[in-house]
Amino acid sequence: MLLPIAASFGVSLTAASAAASLYYLAYGLMPLLYGLLADRFGRVRIIRAALVGTAMADLLSVLSPSLTFLLVARFVTGGIACGVFPTTLVYLGDRYAFNVRQQAIAGVLVFVALGTATGTILGGLVAHLWNWRAFFLIPAAIAIVVAIALNRIPESLTARSNQHPVGQVATVLRNRWAVWLLALSLLQGAVMFGFVTYFAPALEAGGHSPAIAGAVVAGYGVAVLVCTRAFGHVARLVPAALLLAGGATMLTVGFVIAAISQSVPAILAASVLAGGAYAFMQSTFQAWFTDVVPAARGTATALFATAIFGGAALATSAAAGMADAHAYGTLFIVAAILTVPLLVGGSLGRWRYRGSDLVGEDQRGNQIG
Repeated sequence: MLLPIAASFGVSLTAASAAASLYYLAYGLMPLLYGLLADRFGRVRIIRAALVGTAMADLLSVLSPSLTFLLVARFVTGGIACGVFPTTLVYLGDRYAFNVRQQAIAGVLVFVALGTATGTILGGLVAHLWNWRAFFLIPAAIAIVVAIALNRIPESLTARSNQHPVGQVATVLRNRWAVWLLALSLLQGAVMFGFVTYFAPALEAGGHSPAIAGAVVAGYGVAVLVCTRAFGHVARLVPAALLLAGGATMLTVGFVIAAISQSVPAILAASVLAGGAYAFMQSTFQAWFTDVVPAARGTATALFATAIFGGAALATSAAAGMADAHAYGTLFIVAAILTVPLLVGGSLGRWRYRGSDLVGEDQRGNQIG
């Protein structure tokens, strides 16, 4: 919806893209607060509060009289919405052992895929046939319904943390795997969320309507849905490191295809490959995040979310000038290059990582021996 927003306010794409950049920035800045709160007060309570706040913030976007107001509204929305999905990952980390957690996360990603595909299609259609403002009423309504439904979900946190917030963060940063993952998360956010944002504008720059662009890029959500459905079978046969490497390879190839051509078939192929990358690479990282520091799982997952969406905000902002100049070939080549170190560092690191539960068992065994 970036181009319709730009047209309605009479501004450039670079100016309108700040709506995405600021949303990602706020989404990256605030998870630490929610992680600390989730470790102290419970996961479900924080998720429900964030859902209600997100619904209220989305209404600000609907009522925005100017681009400045909209930018503030999207920043506020990102700062509240980030309390939902990262905390959901923490909840799954509480409820599932590490060796089956990734399959549980993949199951949740099926619904993420449905939401992504539906939202992308509806965003394009509503912006093309009616008005981009009306679209924000849809997630607002869904957030309220889900917040009410979560009243029946049992809490997963049995022992609440009494550690000082600084101590919780220090616990995470003393873990070498956590530091490694935080570095990779910056790259992951840039390539998985930041640069992918420009698939639809690349099509619209070629003369296609927002409705067509939305329908094509919705291939991303469809691919996530298909790949997550297949994930359970593949994960039983393939090591997690290879799943991560396969996903990163798909994303790299997708960016190369999009760099060569910004036609409908090329962007569709790139979107599908990016969706596959999300299902295999992103889910592997997400399961990994929830395990490295079990004693401060909420805080650790929040820090990773901060790094991911901080990277997304930086990439979206840095690429805006290239998008405004219609230099999409260069933009996607840069994205492909940045994905390579994520592929190498992520897959090698996951190959060496044994899991906190196994390490703990080894330590207990050594003590007993």
